[in-house]
Amino acid sequence: MRKLTVSLLLLFLFVAGTAWPQAGVSTVRGAAQDPSQAVVPNATVTLTNTATSVIRTTKTNDVGLYFFADVVPGPYRITMESPGLKTFEAT
Repeated sequence: MRKLTVSLLLLFLFVAGTAWPQAGVSTVRGAAQDPSQAVVPNATVTLTNTATSVIRTTKTNDVGLYFFADVVPGPYRITMESPGLKTFEAT
């Protein structure tokens, strides 16, 4: 089985603005790619608030994109997992 590191193409944390109905929240979105820059669809993405231990999970779509809405600002760890690839983790 090939072991590749899932890399994070995009990870944006946007401070909430007037476009968001709830003040004080942000979004986290990005894309999963392998080292050859191929997209990683259906990867499990986990966002963990390291201060509160609140965990949120989603899957990447067919072009490797993921999105978390209404994220309370704070310290986070993000992990991405997909069969046949090494787990990616960043804080």
